[in-house]
Amino acid sequence: MRLFLAAARIGRSPYFDRSWYVRRYLPGARPVFAALHYLREGAAAGFDPGPGFSTRGYLAAHPDVAAAGVNPLLHYERYGRAEGRELTPPLGPVARPEREGRQAAEMAVIVHAYHLEVFDALRRALAAFPEHADIYVSYPRGSKTHDEALIRDAFPGAVPVAVDNLGQDVGAFLQVLERIDRRGYRVYCKLHSKMGDKLPAVWREMLLRGTVGSAARVAEFEAIFRDQPEVLLGGARELFLHGPSYLLGNAAALTKLLEKAEVPPDVLESDWGFFGGTFCWLRAELVERLMACLGAGEFHPGPVQRDGQLAHAGERLPGLLAQAMGGQVALASCLDAEAPVEVMPGLPREAPRRNIPMTELLGGLGTRWITPAVAAMAGGQAPGLGADRCYSPAARAAAPVGDYAILTPTGDRPEAFAQCLRMVATQSLQPREWIVVDDGARPLTEDIALPDWARYVRRTPGPQDPPHTLPCNVLAGLEHLSAERVLIFEDDDWYSPLYAAFLLPWLDSFDLVGLNLIRYYHLQGRAWKHGFQPAHTAFAQSGFRRGPASECLARVCRSENDEIRQQGLIDRHWWHGFEGPKYLIQDHPALHLGLKGGTGRPGLASGHDRAEVDYIPDPEGAYLAQVLGPDRVYYDS
Repeated sequence: MRLFLAAARIGRSPYFDRSWYVRRYLPGARPVFAALHYLREGAAAGFDPGPGFSTRGYLAAHPDVAAAGVNPLLHYERYGRAEGRELTPPLGPVARPEREGRQAAEMAVIVHAYHLEVFDALRRALAAFPEHADIYVSYPRGSKTHDEALIRDAFPGAVPVAVDNLGQDVGAFLQVLERIDRRGYRVYCKLHSKMGDKLPAVWREMLLRGTVGSAARVAEFEAIFRDQPEVLLGGARELFLHGPSYLLGNAAALTKLLEKAEVPPDVLESDWGFFGGTFCWLRAELVERLMACLGAGEFHPGPVQRDGQLAHAGERLPGLLAQAMGGQVALASCLDAEAPVEVMPGLPREAPRRNIPMTELLGGLGTRWITPAVAAMAGGQAPGLGADRCYSPAARAAAPVGDYAILTPTGDRPEAFAQCLRMVATQSLQPREWIVVDDGARPLTEDIALPDWARYVRRTPGPQDPPHTLPCNVLAGLEHLSAERVLIFEDDDWYSPLYAAFLLPWLDSFDLVGLNLIRYYHLQGRAWKHGFQPAHTAFAQSGFRRGPASECLARVCRSENDEIRQQGLIDRHWWHGFEGPKYLIQDHPALHLGLKGGTGRPGLASGHDRAEVDYIPDPEGAYLAQVLGPDRVYYDS
């Protein structure tokens, strides 16, 4: 009885249109049963009760209703209207871009623009597509930070498409596909503002490099999909993952979707792949097959999880369907921009057939990408070292600036600091702020002119200072930081121009990070050594996020521990004492060199004494040349 009473209440709603509902969803059925159908099945399938009420929109706007499992129109009529709940109409068809008499496009690029901080990267990627591609950019409707004007301004020439915030980027992609006129499109390219908690900057960059890369790479993909009809899917080679190893909690959902596609479930056990992160190219035939078994209306509101949601099954589904359809895949390296796009029947031979944690996989890709660049600089085949390492206000103005800070404690080392200025000012990704804390007997600014974007903090030495004043200077510097991510640059060390660009992405996933291999070089004694601590690294090659990690650092600096006060051994106690998310990067090129025996106030910690037995002689400076390359000229005197 309650069911029929509820259906009657829905049927009396001015937002329920029986004739419209039957024509759209139940052709041939009797209108008398329309309200009952919407109550029992239609709303769950994402059907709208009439042209003035959006089922998905109401649930997306009111997640408490979705969590309660209440029929959205029934909720509105019983409670929502009186509560003043927002009512959203269904989203209508999306017109194609006006092409001013030109031939209709055969390529559609569909981008979900959710994270505003990624808009610049997406805009640069879209510049690689030809003028004859239609570009659609979706955004969540009802958002306080998104609207049509924002999308038009951020992505000129693209068609803004408001979508309900359901199903993450996969749900948005399907919503756009359902509302555009797909006739004539032969191939689609799917992109989105990839974020998350697993090295998102690296993941996004690698996906963009492999899937888009350049205008030449886009043209290569376009030609392959035009000339080779057997190719159904394309994207980044190194992120085409072994499906059976990454099924995780998605097997049940995929089995149901395959059943709807009339594909035997044993395809799940075959050697299939999918693009981790869902940046990919899809042939139109694959898209139609995808839409036949997964509709946008099947996604429901709820908190985003790491795995096991319908969106995660949808991420894997194109790869499974392509395998079942006997299609081939076009793969492009995200590490080698010059490598041709290669067509193959499925996973490449070198693809691991095991589950590698994404942080490990992405970290490895980041290292593989940066290592040749570091080697080219050190070998003199690429600019960046030697004569190129000088501070220039014009170069600073033209360089990209990252949202991070550099913290440098110093004192009575003007010659060393002159090199430190060179190290900071030539980072490929410039810091937003540089905090320099000086406690020297002679103020640094009497010898060095700091750039106007650096903040100089003069800490006057006092009688209560410990023998090693590093903890005091660090504490003073922490008070002046405003950026969330912070890198330590010691005043007498060498840093590669790529140091910040390599280390910063790790701070998107961890609160404390560092390079695990510690490289030391004694300048006066001409000798080198390596340190490898299993649970900590040098302070000079650590980075942190403000919050728990910086609070732990402050506690360590205030400690009365003799190692800290006498030798400044902050690093060991900081790394061992911090219990939050931290990571020691095991595999990395030479991005930092701890220099000992230089000019100025001597250090007191390990490594400064050339007599230490683990130093390896380097009388000709071969090691120094290998690591520093053309930068060796600054340390040869």
